[in-house]
Amino acid sequence: MNREYIVVAFVNNQISVLNRITSAYLKREINIESLNVSESFVKGISTIVISAITSADTIERIVNQLGNVIDVLQVDYYHQEDLIYKEMALYKISADILSDKSDSDYILNRSNSRIIEMGKEFLIIEKSGSRYELEKMKEKLESKKFLAGYSRSGNAILHREQDKSILLKVS
Repeated sequence: MNREYIVVAFVNNQISVLNRITSAYLKREINIESLNVSESFVKGISTIVISAITSADTIERIVNQLGNVIDVLQVDYYHQEDLIYKEMALYKISADILSDKSDSDYILNRSNSRIIEMGKEFLIIEKSGSRYELEKMKEKLESKKFLAGYSRSGNAILHREQDKSILLKVS
């Protein structure tokens, strides 16, 4: 059964590591839903987070393959419920939204978003949450014809349980 798996890899911050990791997905013709690369809590080590929908057997093969890649220090896969994760989105919306009290109240107050820039014609709104929450807000703005631009980050994650194994490997 296919479902979303989140692969988390701790890697040396080196040129071409990301290419070698994503090629494991390309070879199997798996679409990457979300990709995020950031520095980790250890200097010189980056965290790569990849979300993809596939089978358990396929994700295990990918993780095993990635474990053999030079500069990959640790790699494992998780389900969403194993991690604390958030994405962030920016919405460019028409300033016309301010003329409709119910829409502006929903977008600016009840959706837990915030205005980060305001112009004569457009507002830039920032919202964090699950992919579902961000998509739901995007769809609402599109249906009301307020949305003029949209950008969403990949997953930012932390393990629910403390994971010290990476500290042991790089110390």
